[in-house]
Amino acid sequence: MRSVIGLDIGGSKTHGIRATDGTTVAEAVAGSANLAAVGPVEAGRQLDAVLAGLGTDEVDAVCAGAAGADGAESVATMVRLLRDRVPGAAVSVVHDARLVLAAADLDAGVALIAGTGSVAWGARADGATARAGGWGHLLGDEGSGYRVALDAVRHCLDRMDAGRPVDALGAALLDGIGLAGPHQLIDFVYTRQDRRYWAEQARVVTAVAGQGDTAARTILDAAADALTALAVRVLERLDRPGPVVLGGGFAVHEPLVQDAVRERLAGTEVRALAEPPAAGAVRLAAALPRPDLESLR
Repeated sequence: MRSVIGLDIGGSKTHGIRATDGTTVAEAVAGSANLAAVGPVEAGRQLDAVLAGLGTDEVDAVCAGAAGADGAESVATMVRLLRDRVPGAAVSVVHDARLVLAAADLDAGVALIAGTGSVAWGARADGATARAGGWGHLLGDEGSGYRVALDAVRHCLDRMDAGRPVDALGAALLDGIGLAGPHQLIDFVYTRQDRRYWAEQARVVTAVAGQGDTAARTILDAAADALTALAVRVLERLDRPGPVVLGGGFAVHEPLVQDAVRERLAGTEVRALAEPPAAGAVRLAAALPRPDLESLR
C-alpha cells in the first residue's frame, strides 16, 4: 500500500489531494502557499492547514506544483517546508504547468494555461521540455484573464479620451465593478491592484463577446492570438504535433476562449483539462521512488 499527497499551490488557494494506491481518500483546501505572493511564514501556515485536512501519517511521497516555481532558491525553500511537515517522505516541487499534463494522464504534449497569468509548458517522451511565457503581469501574461480585463479597462478609457459615449462593453464592465462612469476607473485600478480580482472580471468580456459585441470580440481575439503563439512556440521547440491541454480558470471555464484557440490550432488536438491540477500532482508523487527508510533512521 502506498499513500501520496499532491498539492496545487496557486495564487489564491492551495488544493491538496491524498491518494492511497491511486484512490483519493481525502481532499483539503487552504489559502495560497505561494512563496512569491505570501512569503515563507504564511506559506508554512497554509501548508499546515491543508496537510491537517489530508493527514500525513504513512505518506511516503509529496509532489507540489507551485506557480512561479522556477528559481533554485524558491524550490529549495518549498522542499524544506514540505520535508519539515512530512518527514521521511520523498518530496518534489515542480512548476504548476507540469500538473496540467499529468492531470490529463499525459507524459508528452503541451500545457497551455490561461488563468490569472499565462504560460505554456511542454514535454516529449524522451524527457525534453520547453516553456514559453510565464513572465508575470509586469512583463507578459498576454491572453490571461487579468490581461483581458485590463484591456477592457483601456478600451473604456480610450473612448473617454476620445469623447465617445460608454459602449456595451464599458457599461457591462462598470456595472460589474460598481462604478458610475469611466472617469472613476483610473483611481479604482490603481487602488485595487489584486490581480485575482481583475482576472475574475474577464468573464464580463466573454459574456459581452458572446452577445456579438465587436469590441469585446476584438479583445478576446487578441488573447487567443497570444495564447496560440505560446503553444506554437513550445510545439515547435519540441517538434511535437500535440496534444495541447488547456488549463487555468480562464481557459477551462470560458468556451469562447477554447473555441478561439482551437480555431487557431486547426489540425492540433486541443482539449480542456477535466481533472483538477492537484490530481496531476498525485500522479507525479506516485511516480517518485520510495524513500530509503533505512537511510532516514
